[in-house]
Amino acid sequence: MLGHFLYLLSKYAGGPNELHVWSPKYVRTGEMCKLSLWLHMSNMTKGKFRVVIDAMNHTQWVASEQPGNDDNTWKNYTFSVGPITQEFNIILEVVPSNVYPSHIALDNIKLKNCFPDPPQNVCMPSQFQCSDNVCIDASRVCNINKDCANSEDEHQDCFKVQAFARCTFEEGWCGWHNRLGNVLNWTLNNGSTATSSTGPSYDHTYQNATGMYVYVDMSGKQVDMGTASVLESPIINPPPRYHSNSSSPYHNSCFITFYYHKYGPHSGSLGLFLVELQRITNISTKLWWSYGDKGNKWLRQVITLPNITNQYYLQFEARKGYSSRGDTAIDDISISPKCFGIGVPAEHLNGYDYQSGFQTFEPVPSPVTHVDFVNSTYYLFTPCGSTGRHGPTQENCLAAYNNTDTNVTVLTEKLLAGIQKWTVPEEGYYTIIAKGASGGKGSDNHGTSWGAMVRTVVELRKGQNLYILVGQEGNSACIKNFASYNRRTVCQQKPNNTNSREPTKRPKSKVHEVSKLTFLSEGGGGGGATFVFTMQRNKEKKPVVVAAGGGGLGHGSSDSINIHHGHGINKTLAPTTGNAHQPADISVPAGAGGGWRSGNYTFRDTTGLALQQGAIGGKACYISSDGSHKGAGGFGGGGGGCTSGGGGGGYTGGRAWSQKAGVGEGGYSWIEIGILQEAWVSRRRGPGEVYIIPAIYGCGCDYLCVALDTFRSKVECLCPEGWHLAEDHLQCIPNPTTSSGLLTKVLIGVVGMLVITVLFLCTFLYNRYQRKKDAKMRRMILSGPDLQLDRLRVASDSMMTEYNPNYEFGGGVYSLRDLKEIPREHLQLVKALGQGAFGEVYQGFFKNRAGDAVEMPVAVKTLPELSTSQAETDFLMEALIMSKFNHPNIVHFIGVCFDKHPRFIVIELLAGGDLKTFLRESRPKPDRAAPLTMRDLLSCIVDVAKGCKYMEENRFIHRDIAARNCLLTTKGPGRVVKIADFGMARDIYRADYYRKGGKAMLPIKWMPPEAFLDGIFTTKTDVWSFGVLMWEVMSMGYMPYTGCANREVMQLVTNGGRLAPPTNCPSQLYAIMTQCWQPNPDDRPGFALILERLGYCLQDPDVIKAPLPVYTKPPSSERDTTIMRPTALEDCLQPDYLVPLPGPNNFQQTTTATNLLDTQQHMIGNSTSIIGGGLPGQILTAESRTGHQQQQPSLLLDTDSPTAAALSSSLFQPQQQQPPPSQQLNNNSSLLQQTNINNNIANSMVVAPATNKPLLLNANATHLHHHHHHHHRTDQPIYIISSNVKQDTEISC
Repeated sequence: MLGHFLYLLSKYAGGPNELHVWSPKYVRTGEMCKLSLWLHMSNMTKGKFRVVIDAMNHTQWVASEQPGNDDNTWKNYTFSVGPITQEFNIILEVVPSNVYPSHIALDNIKLKNCFPDPPQNVCMPSQFQCSDNVCIDASRVCNINKDCANSEDEHQDCFKVQAFARCTFEEGWCGWHNRLGNVLNWTLNNGSTATSSTGPSYDHTYQNATGMYVYVDMSGKQVDMGTASVLESPIINPPPRYHSNSSSPYHNSCFITFYYHKYGPHSGSLGLFLVELQRITNISTKLWWSYGDKGNKWLRQVITLPNITNQYYLQFEARKGYSSRGDTAIDDISISPKCFGIGVPAEHLNGYDYQSGFQTFEPVPSPVTHVDFVNSTYYLFTPCGSTGRHGPTQENCLAAYNNTDTNVTVLTEKLLAGIQKWTVPEEGYYTIIAKGASGGKGSDNHGTSWGAMVRTVVELRKGQNLYILVGQEGNSACIKNFASYNRRTVCQQKPNNTNSREPTKRPKSKVHEVSKLTFLSEGGGGGGATFVFTMQRNKEKKPVVVAAGGGGLGHGSSDSINIHHGHGINKTLAPTTGNAHQPADISVPAGAGGGWRSGNYTFRDTTGLALQQGAIGGKACYISSDGSHKGAGGFGGGGGGCTSGGGGGGYTGGRAWSQKAGVGEGGYSWIEIGILQEAWVSRRRGPGEVYIIPAIYGCGCDYLCVALDTFRSKVECLCPEGWHLAEDHLQCIPNPTTSSGLLTKVLIGVVGMLVITVLFLCTFLYNRYQRKKDAKMRRMILSGPDLQLDRLRVASDSMMTEYNPNYEFGGGVYSLRDLKEIPREHLQLVKALGQGAFGEVYQGFFKNRAGDAVEMPVAVKTLPELSTSQAETDFLMEALIMSKFNHPNIVHFIGVCFDKHPRFIVIELLAGGDLKTFLRESRPKPDRAAPLTMRDLLSCIVDVAKGCKYMEENRFIHRDIAARNCLLTTKGPGRVVKIADFGMARDIYRADYYRKGGKAMLPIKWMPPEAFLDGIFTTKTDVWSFGVLMWEVMSMGYMPYTGCANREVMQLVTNGGRLAPPTNCPSQLYAIMTQCWQPNPDDRPGFALILERLGYCLQDPDVIKAPLPVYTKPPSSERDTTIMRPTALEDCLQPDYLVPLPGPNNFQQTTTATNLLDTQQHMIGNSTSIIGGGLPGQILTAESRTGHQQQQPSLLLDTDSPTAAALSSSLFQPQQQQPPPSQQLNNNSSLLQQTNINNNIANSMVVAPATNKPLLLNANATHLHHHHHHHHRTDQPIYIISSNVKQDTEISC
């Protein structure tokens, strides 16, 4: 059967940038509408496929985007379309790749769940029936979106609700507003947001760039992760009772619908909260919460409100994510009409009237303390029963705090009188919640003035002093009563007040006289602010938190004017005393509230004093004959009352006026330090308070649990520095720049505090072990031939570049002073990990601060006390080098301890161990599936190449790139390989090469000829070593040149010998290795080019799907040892390091190809148990360094070797697909060409028939020829040495 599909082919460059396929026109779609289709792509890795919506109003938006691929197979994709209420087309947009030819094919395009079901005659009780008999969910009625064909769902008394309950933001805020004290604010906007790749580009109402919505711009660099922005509704009366009556047909009919947009890679959280007003404290309930990126689209959310019995308001809280691209937007907020009793028969309302709020409600119980905080200690600070303008005494507080955990000292010195000093009992995190005092009532004794509440969580030290001034309530005014007129009352006008009139006789007419009287005693005093601060040795005060007091009320003042309540934080205001505004015709203003410091305004007795002046409350402008100080401001800077109320105290004092019935402005709060900060109106009358609640271990938290309210009912988990909360709000996970291996160490730290006695025991045992070890080391040094010290002394005898104490990196000069010094007491050494180049390497734990419960696992490299000055110089140089590296694929430097011996270098500890051991442990077995894939091996190689590229760009040579010197973050998925061990690294910033002489320890098997012969090191030295590392990785950790001594390796490499491709190694990877092993350093590629070639390999299916070899033998026990000059007895160790010979003259000049072959055959002999490489079919190529010409160069080839077959069948065949010429590594010739030091090229290889003995083939036979270069010696023989024995045996060189 023949099938058809749509096929788009791009053959050449210069074609269109985009290709479009248009759908027919559609009318409208449902909520669950999705587009399903099948795609087949080839060479589309740099292309894209998009689904674009083109609406009737000519607005377009991208519904979904899919990156291209090179899979060459049919795949099914499903894209979300969502509800669209206007005519539209779907555009399938293809962005071609820049690799040609490329194609994309489409088939089986379907729209699923997009169109309404056929009309039905009867709808369910929870549904609404449209005029065309289509049933929609009741939650879609009055949700601003037209869901019925004729829009009748939006004409069901929808416009009778309050403006805030049906808000599209097209006409403004509709009553919604930013919460006072927001660091981040919601903003009205249309079109795209200010930051690219985040936020909406159109609104939800009109689906175009002209419509309005509100959003939070998260791009501010000064705003920390987790900072909240809160959008609040006006105060709403509770819904009718039927909403919570399960037997009512209108049960759960009160709900809120909104559309939100969360797009961007750094999107944080968005939550909806309901705050119910209570007499003592408000109750906040989380209704809904969302985290992370939800795509570039508007999403609908419907939330049924819980049972509410008091007034409430709603909050949308958006929190910033890890970085700037995470804007959050909201549009089309609607609250169902039934929340207001609209559209419900009267028999179900039971007399409910939303405007009057007529309904009787059951009292709501107070919040319940969290079970983990029930028996925990907390500290409550009050005014100790003191009232009025002045603070408490020591006697007041001794009586008030009797039988409590609170113990204070009340200060008496000038400007500090009445302030309570409290000493922190234990080090740790504390929640500080402070409440400002209420303002006094006016002469009508009506109304309420509330202080502000602030909260912060801070870390305090044991023995630290906090100074606490608890604000006292402003005194109320004398009650205004005309019946007492012409009789002596408590409140009298001050005699020096010329603008007021004191009556002396009874009026002829009460109404007539009242109109002529001026009552000064109409305003109450402002409430005092609550201050928590610290004090320096010079008596300078530093604020922690300030909770503002409420302003005093005037006669007949309205509660709807919120200016008199204590305010949150306003950073635009100076921390000074407020201003008292005085019109020209009135000379008696009320007193302004005191601030942190005094202002520039005229001082009056009615003005509340600033904290720096003693914070005494202002006097009233009238006299209380009974000494009760009616109308006076409260202690904490409350302003005195007069014809209007006094201003509240605060960090910035509240203003005051003189007009009748006026209120004093509430003060402004402040939070200086801490986390989880918040400021709000307390809605609780009375004096100020301060709660200090220590954090505890509990609440299911990984680290610490802190209380967020005074009842300790609302809690939140806390994470240490460098960590953040997971989505469950319980677990701590490291930030992206922090190593994930530290997670378990946090748990160890928590448990460690519970078993501190065990730690003391471990410390004692460890110290005893250290003493024994040091004594043993001293005995070895004194009794032995002083071998170790001699090595250190001669390590760099003839270094041509002298040590420079002013070390240069990236154009800057650095010295020992630039190294981060770690206090030695912050380190704890646990166990020895091994022997380093200078001394022992230990595992340990590091604390950022003394007493910190969180310990970071680290590795500590040591320099013993008995070390030479040169060793100390090299040790310092390694520390300086590592301290300036900053790359994800290089081990992170933490700091040094150079204050005394032994000297330490502290680096990060990687849990995955070294790469070589990991590869050996991961070798596939016949009875065990391979734990790794070829992609895993390539990822390890790419990680090392990235680190090498970074060093190359900074002109550094590592000189010891090998699998043993690379460490893994973890052995599981997500592993990252990092380069370590910079003991041999050197800066070549001011020179092109580095020459090393003397008796240095050098890794011969990883070094190019110019390094071990002439002592010349350049960045191309690391390129050669990287090629050997690639061989190690692809051989799963086998030793290079297995079975060959270092001297033999030097002979082979000098004569042109190279490592053969490991079993199953893709030819593309072996091509990169051989390029790294070019004899001329200038011919070796740089790491940028190597990374580019590796990138092609990662995209090549033939490479990625290549199988790994299977090994039947356990991992080899061969060791990576380091010796100076191996003796004959040590040759069997096959060390990785050897002292370099002075030059090529040390080799036998008469060595010929025949001698070499005779040596090989003699070593092979008839004993096959010692023949064969550590890697199956290991091949070495060698070239004679003799001066005479060989007439018949020969090839010795293993005819049974699978590697030989692979070489002949794959490496020397034309490639079907090649990268662009500029990106090729000159790989047009065979790989064997690249291994010849004299560039003699064999363009093909002949594989002889199977035999049990190595076969010698004539290199001049048919299919073989030579290619000569005029600047090299020619006609040099090439040898490929192999064996036909089974894998996993040892080959002899």
